[in-house]
Formats: sequence, C-alpha cells, structure tokens
Amino acid sequence: MSAFGLDIGSQTIKAIQLEKQGENFVILAAGITPAPPGGLISGNEKSINSVSTAIKKLISDSKIQAKQVNISLSESLVFTRLIQLPLLTDEEVASAISWQAEPYIPIPISEAVIDYQVVARKDPGTNDPGKTEVLLVAAPKTLVETYIKTVNLAGLDVTSVETELISLSRSIAPVDQTILLVDLGTSSTDLAIVKKGQLVLSRSIPTGGDVITRAVSSGLSLSLNQAEEYKKAYGLRGDQLEGKVKSVIEPAFRLVIDEMKKIIQYYKNEVDKDDQVGLVVVSGGGASMSDVTTALSQNLGLEIIIGDPFAKVIKDEQANKALTTWAPYYGIAVGLAQI
Repeated sequence: MSAFGLDIGSQTIKAIQLEKQGENFVILAAGITPAPPGGLISGNEKSINSVSTAIKKLISDSKIQAKQVNISLSESLVFTRLIQLPLLTDEEVASAISWQAEPYIPIPISEAVIDYQVVARKDPGTNDPGKTEVLLVAAPKTLVETYIKTVNLAGLDVTSVETELISLSRSIAPVDQTILLVDLGTSSTDLAIVKKGQLVLSRSIPTGGDVITRAVSSGLSLSLNQAEEYKKAYGLRGDQLEGKVKSVIEPAFRLVIDEMKKIIQYYKNEVDKDDQVGLVVVSGGGASMSDVTTALSQNLGLEIIIGDPFAKVIKDEQANKALTTWAPYYGIAVGLAQI
C-alpha cells in the first residue's frame, strides 16, 4: 500500500490516500479538519501533542488505512535557492552539494537537513564551459524533527519530507509550459516559478488570508468570523456592497501582486532570459475569494486559473460533490500522495 499525503497547515490539516491506475489516480480516502490553534509554529510539546491528536482523529474519521505518510514543511520555514555549479555528473553534484550550499543557507550546515534536485544541465559552447542548475532545499533539523515526531505520535511512519511548493507543483502545475504558482495560504503567500513541472524559483511572503481578514474586520467593524465570510463572498468585487470590501482588501492584496511581479521579472532577468511566464495558477484557501482571478489578470496581464489538484484523479459522484468545494485546499496533500 502506497503512502498517503498529509498537509499540516496552520489553519487546517488535510489527508488523502490515492492509488495509481495507469496515468491517473483513484481516491481511496480523504479528509480535512481544523488545525489546533497555532499548529506546529511553536514546536513545543503542547502543540506537538495537540496536532498529533488531531491527525490521529482525522485518519480514523477518513478511514485511511496506510501507516506510511509523505509530509511537507511550511514554505516560510525552509530555504530554497536555485544555484549554478560547473557541468557535473550526478555523483559529482552529490559530493559537492554540502560545501556548495553553505553560502546560501542562513544557518550552520551542521544544523540543517539539505536536499537538492538537478534542474538542468547546459552543455558547453563557445566561451561557455557549461553548467549544472541545482535546486537547493534546506531546513533546520529541529523543524524536521518536530514534524516527524508529531506524525510518529499519531502512529504513522514518515516515508518522505519535502517543501509545500514542490508538492503543489506536482499536483497542479502543467508540464508543458512555464507558470507562476501562487499558494494563497492563511499566514503566508508562497510563490514559485515552475518550468515544465520543475520548480526553479520560490519565495514566501508573510501576507496571507489572515492579514486580509483582519483588514476587512477593522475596516468594516466586523467580527473576524463575519470578515472571513465577507472576504469570500464579496472579495475584490467592486459591484458588491458599494465596493467597500474590495477597498479594504486592496492595500494588502497589492503587496501580494507586487511580489508576483517581482518574481516574474527576476526569473526573466536573472534565471532564463529566453523564457517567459505565460500562466498563473492559483491555489490555497485564498483562491476561493470572490473575483480573485479577475483582479490578478487585470494587474498581471496574464491568464489566471484556479489549480485543480484532482485533474488526474478519478472520483465517483459522491467524492466529486464532497471535494469540489475544497479542491484549492487539497493541492499540497494530493501532490504528496502522488509521490
């Protein structure tokens, strides 16, 4: 039995078990539950125990049978960087990566868990010795140990650990073009340039759904629960409630849009001058905010779509009804289950 995917978010915890059938997958079980307040951010014993208990109940309620699990780490807590090495073989990259990584990681190498993916090799040319492009990923050992301990306490065995954006790229990124992947999460917005299914550049900014909800709450004198509902229902629509919700959301959302423009420009100027982003794929809870795709299209001048992590997943009618509304929330978990 293959491992299932488990996404431990700050607001919700998602789990899904898939089975490969040809080029597609079949859902065996899936579920979502609120995360305990604070999630695993503090990393103390109380939060570890409360999250572990929530995971255990979710697995039981969802009737997931597998004990092996693939998990992801919060993008804002890991370090991801595209680095360039001389033209090397796989064996040479493996032996060189630890000392090559040191200048790019803001913590001592001895305190980090390091992983990498070879993104591309460019053959030598005239006055060009060639190069190897490597996606470097590093996380504090204490962070990885906290996640693994939490999952182990729920009676599960961790098979693999990766970053959220790598998981999300696997589930919703097209494999035939270069895109900007946008994960509008609760506490942060994660951005990635994904080329033919391969993540090549990423960035996490501390502006997420919570910031926008608080702006609506403050601007319109609503409770946080009311503000959340207004945000989803009216969002960036100027024709609703005289545009009042839109007007209080726009300043915070502008920060997100500006970061999108910056990462697109950086990719074109510094990473691949011969390529360009042609599509923006949006995921996460913020994707359900009314008129978000229209606002992004108007500001970026690009086609915007809501990513569908279930595009390659076969669902019966009951599962389709149950999961359609929650699709933007399941992107990371589905990507993990597809490993």
